Amino acid sequence: MNYNYFPLNVGAEVIYNVDSTVYNNFNNSTTNYIFQLKDITINKLIDAQGNEAFRIERFKKIGTDDWTFQKVIVRKIISNRAEEVIDNKRYVRLVFPPTLQSTWNGNLYNDLGAWPHEVKDLNVPLTIGTNKLDSTISIQQYNEVNLIREDIYDETYAKNIGLVVKEVKAVDKNISTGVITRGFKYKMELVSWK
Repeated sequence: MNYNYFPLNVGAEVIYNVDSTVYNNFNNSTTNYIFQLKDITINKLIDAQGNEAFRIERFKKIGTDDWTFQKVIVRKIISNRAEEVIDNKRYVRLVFPPTLQSTWNGNLYNDLGAWPHEVKDLNVPLTIGTNKLDSTISIQQYNEVNLIREDIYDETYAKNIGLVVKEVKAVDKNISTGVITRGFKYKMELVSWK
């Protein structure tokens, strides 16, 4: 079933580098933020639906500052799907067993409108920095590009680690020049795991 693309183990810890850019048309500014995120699987619990789930605590660090708590994330695997609850919204991150061109609605359990997720790559080796990963799966979560707007959401998962890359671009563009006027883009990339 390839459940190991979405491993759930108490004590697991994953650290990411995050590079984020925010475009503001109010004052015509572009601001770059660089920081790290750390997800620690704290414990196993029974959720409101009576299913086994795992509590993940996310921490953030800027430069040499200490880690500061950000939020709680809940993840679980129910039958043929991997779910994540973040910021009070439930998402379907993966379906099992994943196959090329597998499709599903990632927003099936929330009110954000249908997002047709699709598996683009399966069991592909990937190198991120010094990390050589044997098998990864790439998910195109959403992709809509036109003359005035770009919304691109992609995630990559690795066996026995989980999420290793998340890229988001949600920007408005000037229809005449194609220049970004407002919005944001960011990339989360795996640094280490245990």
